[in-house]
Amino acid sequence: MTPQTEFTQLSKTFDLKPADFYFLNLIPLIEVLWVDGNNRPQELQILYHFLIEHIAFLDKQAGDQVVTIEDANDFLDRFAHQRPSEDLLNQLHDIVLQLNHNSFIKQKQTILDYCMDIASACTNSYPYPLRGRVIEEEKELLQKLFKAFDIPMDSKHSK
Repeated sequence: MTPQTEFTQLSKTFDLKPADFYFLNLIPLIEVLWVDGNNRPQELQILYHFLIEHIAFLDKQAGDQVVTIEDANDFLDRFAHQRPSEDLLNQLHDIVLQLNHNSFIKQKQTILDYCMDIASACTNSYPYPLRGRVIEEEKELLQKLFKAFDIPMDSKHSK
């Protein structure tokens, strides 16, 4: 089954919108955002920045507007401002890992970079332990994403 077919089936259960398929690249960021149970302003700011870049990337790839600002705001309302169900996030995560379209392949490293930025943007308490800025749940999720994305270390990231 293709990611599009799985998404279509999932949309019937979770009332997803057709435009949401174009925002699947944001699911890893959404997962990191919610892993500690909170969506803090600094994390949201990073997510918004990625979303703006993502929309511009999609439009450039297509040569036309792919999604609207209303689509993006609606997605954010349902995924960033309200916590989506764990079941929905898990199923979308599985679909994301199957994506092989250009916009995903070209953005994998950027997605992971933004995930790391979100994980390190906030801490649950001050002072935090020496290696405690990023909590264990975030570290586990980041490791899972790095492994799943299978990104080779190039000169940019190995220095």
